[in-house]
Amino acid sequence: MNDIIGHTEILNFFDTIITQGRLSHAYCFAGPEHVGKQTIARELAARILHIDRDRLHTSPDFTYIERIPNEKTGKMKKDISIEQIRDVVNVLSQRAFYPNGYKVVIIDHAEFMSTGAANALLKTLEEPKEKTVLFLITSDEKRLLPTIQSRCQIIYFTLVGAQEILSALRTRNVDDAETIAQESSGLPGRAVYWCEHRDSYEAYTREIERFNKLFGTYFYEKLGLVEELFGDKVDHIVARDHLQDVLGIWQLQIPRIVSSGIVRPEMAGQLYEDIGHARLMLEKNVHPRLLVEHILLQLP
Repeated sequence: MNDIIGHTEILNFFDTIITQGRLSHAYCFAGPEHVGKQTIARELAARILHIDRDRLHTSPDFTYIERIPNEKTGKMKKDISIEQIRDVVNVLSQRAFYPNGYKVVIIDHAEFMSTGAANALLKTLEEPKEKTVLFLITSDEKRLLPTIQSRCQIIYFTLVGAQEILSALRTRNVDDAETIAQESSGLPGRAVYWCEHRDSYEAYTREIERFNKLFGTYFYEKLGLVEELFGDKVDHIVARDHLQDVLGIWQLQIPRIVSSGIVRPEMAGQLYEDIGHARLMLEKNVHPRLLVEHILLQLP
C-alpha cells in the first residue's frame, strides 16, 4: 500500500468497517480524474478478498468493468453496455468461490453506463446478495441515475496536497519531483503517470503553452492554434476522449491565469463553467469544433 498517495481518512474508514464486518453492498467513489479513486478501490477489493492488489485479476471473485473497444472496428465504444452489466448481475448472483468469502465488482467510469445498463444494475442494488460489494467509480456522481445514487454510499475524493505528492515522488527518486508535484494540481495519479511516461508529461506542457497562446490573439489565430485537436477523422470516440483531456487541462490552468492577471476573477469563473459545459456536451455528441469555438470566443 506504500504506493498509495493521500486519502488516508478514506483508507482508515474502510479499515474500520472491514475489521468490524460492516461493509455496505455498494459504494460510489466520486472525484476528479487521476485523483486515486481506482487505486483505492482496487486496494480495498484486495483487502476484502485477502489477496495482493497486483494479483486481483487472478481472483475468481473479482470483476472489473470499463468501456471496451468494439470487436469489429477496434474503436472505443461510447458507453458501458447492458451486456457488460448483465454479466455483473450474473456474477453477483453466484456464491463466492471461497467459502464465506465476498464477491467484489468495480465499475470504472460508471457515468458511461448506457440507460439500459444502468437500469439492469438497479435491480441488483435494490436487492443485493449477501457478501457482495460493488464500487462505482465516477468523476461526477450526478450523471448517474438518481435511483442508483440513492442506493450507494457516496465517498468523495478531494485533491491531494502538493507536499504529500512531492514526498511520495521523492521516494521514487524522480529528478524533477517538485515541478511534477506542482503541475499535477493535486492529482497523484497524474503525477505518477508522468513519472512513468515522460512523453505524456511533455504533451501536457505543450498543451499549457497552447492555452497560454490563446490569450491576446486574433480569433483566426486562435482557430489555427486549436486546429490539430480535430485531426482524427477516423476514430471519433478517441478524438473526443483526447479533447476531453485537453479541456480538462485548460480548466486546471484557470486559477493560474487569474493570479497572473490575464483574466478577471468573474470572467475566469464563467470560462471555467463554459469549458465544463463543453465537456458535458462532448459526451452528448455535440460537434467538437462548435464547442471549442464557443470557448475561444470568450477569451480576451
